[in-house]
Amino acid sequence: MRTQPKISAPVATVFTDGGCIKNPGPGGWAAIIQSGGRVRELGGGEAETTNNRMEMLAVIRGLSSLQFSGEVLVVTDSRYVIDGASKWIRGWKKNGWRKSDGGEVLNRDLWEEIDGLTSSRRVLWEHIRGHTGHPQNERCDFIANSFARGQKPELYEGDGSWISQKGILAEEKYEEPLYLSFIDGAIEEHRSWAECEARIRGVRGSKCKKVLSKSEHIETIAKWGDQ
Repeated sequence: MRTQPKISAPVATVFTDGGCIKNPGPGGWAAIIQSGGRVRELGGGEAETTNNRMEMLAVIRGLSSLQFSGEVLVVTDSRYVIDGASKWIRGWKKNGWRKSDGGEVLNRDLWEEIDGLTSSRRVLWEHIRGHTGHPQNERCDFIANSFARGQKPELYEGDGSWISQKGILAEEKYEEPLYLSFIDGAIEEHRSWAECEARIRGVRGSKCKKVLSKSEHIETIAKWGDQ
């Protein structure tokens, strides 16, 4: 769903995502800039923050990285960012950065940065649902989560052929799928789904997952390691 009219050829498209392991807690943000057939990934993290601040910072860093003027499409799964930037911010500024109930606007420092970045160019906003297989959103989610966990994923810059349907770098893809099983904190690798199922069969709380790339492999182990 778009909150403003669709544009046929924006100068750049900026995909963003952000989040925390706990809210508040360690967080990460990510942005993917696509323009002129080129792709650039950005990412970072903070030791103590919130989901909303990371979503906002992803947009700020993405827009700040653009070295040209012109229309930009920002694609995010954060309704908070879209509604704040395209609707609420005008009223907040008019009321001296106060909400309609008189309370202070949370994250004012970041909203002021977003206001400055969006006032100097035409920015369109597109909302997508997170965790639905959208390639760039999945990749942003992986980068943001990696930084939130204190990891430093390799960030890509190059031509636009880097991404697959799973949102992973082409050069990171495994030649054949790998299967991971999880039982009571112990993770094992298998070469077939049958082997994976054989290990977990009948074991309560066990898991089995097919992974297609190094990044997906690392992310799965990190998630299971927290359980």
